[in-house]
Amino acid sequence: MIDFRYHLVSLISVFLALAVGIVLGAGPLKEAIGDQLTGQVETLRADKENLRTKLAEAESDVASRDAFLAATSAQLTSGTITGRRVAFVELAETDDAVVEAISAHLVAAGAQVAGTVSVSEQWTSEGQARYRQALVPSLTDYLPQGSTGSHDASLARALVLSLVQLAPEGDVFSADALQLQRLLAAGDFVSYSEDIAPADMIVVLAPTGTPAGDTTTAPTAQDATSLLIQQELPRAAVELAEASVVAGDTSSALLAAIIGGDDADTVSTVDDVDALTGQISVPLALAARAAGTVGHFGTGDGATAVAPAVVRLDEVDRTTRRAAAPEAPPTGGSTDEATGDASDEPSGDASDGAEG
Repeated sequence: MIDFRYHLVSLISVFLALAVGIVLGAGPLKEAIGDQLTGQVETLRADKENLRTKLAEAESDVASRDAFLAATSAQLTSGTITGRRVAFVELAETDDAVVEAISAHLVAAGAQVAGTVSVSEQWTSEGQARYRQALVPSLTDYLPQGSTGSHDASLARALVLSLVQLAPEGDVFSADALQLQRLLAAGDFVSYSEDIAPADMIVVLAPTGTPAGDTTTAPTAQDATSLLIQQELPRAAVELAEASVVAGDTSSALLAAIIGGDDADTVSTVDDVDALTGQISVPLALAARAAGTVGHFGTGDGATAVAPAVVRLDEVDRTTRRAAAPEAPPTGGSTDEATGDASDEPSGDASDGAEG
């Protein structure tokens, strides 16, 4: 049984050990401990300076690389997509600076920016699924004959067709394309920029994903559903536009789903558009895709190359994206006969009466 004397001895031992530590620390060991701590501080300070120096060198290297790319990019991309019009489809709000930078490289490549379509949250919202489904029948008459697939696939085709279909004669939107624009905008699914023009190529701007290493945000069931719906747009763009590419950063879940899924062999991607290298790759990837080469370009997981090979396309041919000409009214014998009867019979009657 533990008694008072045991506690007293324990307390005396603790205080004795403390006293010995104080005496040693203030006496024989004082200088050794102080020197050791001072040495560790000096080492940490030197490591910090080395890291700061290496960071400055790395930043200088990146700045020099970007300066070189900026100076030579126009020569690299020039003539790759001459005469093409390129539309942006934003699946989520995108940094204006990124869009402007990509636009500048598209123009340097010989293209024009046709405008921007912003897709609203209703496009993928689970709560709006029935509303989207109810809209599809009103779109069906304006879609290519034989179109099959889910309601979300039909909506994706409608959006792409509203951007690329031309009138039978003239370089303007077809009546069907304009009607699709009205229907989609009226449903608050998308909004079109005021200066939208018919496009040949499409850049789908993917939403930014969860940064690498962030374990605080777990994907939800709605995220998975949204991702499946978003994948329909690149598929429709491959089917209906001359060329298309999905562009985003390395954190994009949409890019990862494309690269790791069934669309990897048909849909091209660029994964580092927040950097100059990715921005230059966008027009190059469009040219390569129009020439039949599918690739996944950048530095992220699954990338097939850092950048596309340079391809310079021939003059644009828009005949395949023209709507069918409306059928002309019949002009055969029935019309002529009716006209002939109307003119000949009165004339004949009048002459017969005169002769009589």
